[in-house]
Amino acid sequence: MVMAVAVSVYAWPAVFPTGTTLYKPDKAFNGYTLYAPNDAKGKALKPYDTDAKAFLIDMNGNVVHTWKLPFPPGDHGVLLPNGHYLMLGVTKEAAPGRPGVGKYHMGGEAGYLFELDWDGNIVFQYKDLNSNHDFDKLPNGDYIYVAWEKVPKDIQKKVRGGQKGTEFKDGSMFSTYFREVTPQGKTVWEWHAYKHFDTDIDIIGPIHPRSEWDHCNNIDVMENGNILTDFRHLDSMMVIDKKTKNIIWRWGNVAYLDKKTGALEFRRTGPMQLGTKNKTMGGPHDCNEIAPGLPGAGHFLCYDNGMYVDTSRAVEVDPKTGKVVWESASSRGPGPKITRRHFSSFISGAERLPNGNTLICAGANGRFFEVTPAKETVWEYINPRDGQTFTGGMVFRAHRYGPDFCPQFKNLPPAKGPAVIPPSNSDLRIPAKGMK
Repeated sequence: MVMAVAVSVYAWPAVFPTGTTLYKPDKAFNGYTLYAPNDAKGKALKPYDTDAKAFLIDMNGNVVHTWKLPFPPGDHGVLLPNGHYLMLGVTKEAAPGRPGVGKYHMGGEAGYLFELDWDGNIVFQYKDLNSNHDFDKLPNGDYIYVAWEKVPKDIQKKVRGGQKGTEFKDGSMFSTYFREVTPQGKTVWEWHAYKHFDTDIDIIGPIHPRSEWDHCNNIDVMENGNILTDFRHLDSMMVIDKKTKNIIWRWGNVAYLDKKTGALEFRRTGPMQLGTKNKTMGGPHDCNEIAPGLPGAGHFLCYDNGMYVDTSRAVEVDPKTGKVVWESASSRGPGPKITRRHFSSFISGAERLPNGNTLICAGANGRFFEVTPAKETVWEYINPRDGQTFTGGMVFRAHRYGPDFCPQFKNLPPAKGPAVIPPSNSDLRIPAKGMK
C-alpha cells in the first residue's frame, strides 16, 4: 500500500502572490498607501542620477501617483498636508570618515533631506552626509533629522553590553545626534545621545554589535513638543524633553545592570513571553505617538522586531503606566481567530488608522497588512517590484492616508475598490489535521 503524505503546508511556494492579496472594503480604512521600494538603479552621485521612485497605491494595489526621486529613498518618505513628499535621499558621495558607507557601513545611510512638490520638483534640500533613517517636519516649518557621530573614547570605554570585539576595525563606535534646521538651513537645536545616555542604564543588548551604541532609526515630534525615539541596539524607546534635553522615559530594554552584584543581566525573553505582559523589545523600529482624535491617542505604538523571540509585533504602550494595552502578535497555541504571526528582523513599522485599525509594514518581506483591534487581517499587499533581489522587495515603511488628506487626492481615482478574497486554503496559521 502506498501512503500519500501531504507536506506542502511546510514548503515555500514556487510562485509568490504579489499586489493586493486580501481586501475587505467594509472593515478596512479605505485610503491611499505610500511606499518607496529599495530597488533603485544608478550611481546616485548627483540628483536624478538614478531611477528611484515612490508609489501611491489604492486599496486594490493600483498605482495612482508616482514621484521620481532625486536619490534612492533613505528608508522612506512621508506626505505632507499640502501634497508635498518629504524624504531622506541616499547619495553615494564619498567623504573621509563618512559614517554609514565604506569602512563604517551601518545601514540606513542617507545624505540629503528633500522636500518635493506633488510633481516631484525640489522645494527644499539640506545636505548632511551623517544623516540616516528618519526625519520630521515641525509645525513651525523647521526640519529635524537623525545623524551619526563617533562616541568619544573616554565615554566609549564605559559603554556596557553588546557582542565583545565588534567595534569597527579601528576601534570606533558611533552614536546618534538629532539636528533641527530652519527652511534656510540654519541649525537651531541639537541633541547628542552620548551626552545624555546613562552607561548604567543604556546598555547594548546581547545580540547587537558594539559598532554603534544605539542605532537610532526613528524620530517623532510629539504633540507637546518632546521627542519620541527608539534605539535598535538598546532594544528600547525613549522620550527626550526638548527643552532640557534630558531622557525622561524609557521602555523595552533587555539588558540591565544588577547594582547589588555589578553583573550585567538580561530580562527573560522567549516565546512564552509573547503577550501583553512582555515589556521588552528586540531591535525595535518606528515608535510613534498616536495622534489626537485616533483610537489610543497619547499611547505609543512601535514595531517590535522581536529579535529575541523570532516573532515581531506592533505593540501599543500606555506611557503613563508602562503597560502593553494592545499588540498584533499572539502566543503559540489555541485561541481566537488572529492575524498570522509575522517576523521581520529589521526595518518595518506600524501606524494607527482613524477607524482603530493598525497598518503594519513587515519590511524585510515587503508585506503591508492592516489588522483590526481584534487582530483580524482586513487588507494585505505584497510589494511586487524587483522582489528577486535581496534589497528589491524590502520596504522600510509604508504609510496610509485618508481620501481627503491633501488637495491633490481629489483628482485621483477612488481609493476604495472591490473586495479581494484569497483562496480558502491560503491561511496556513496551523498545520492541517493529522500532520505533525
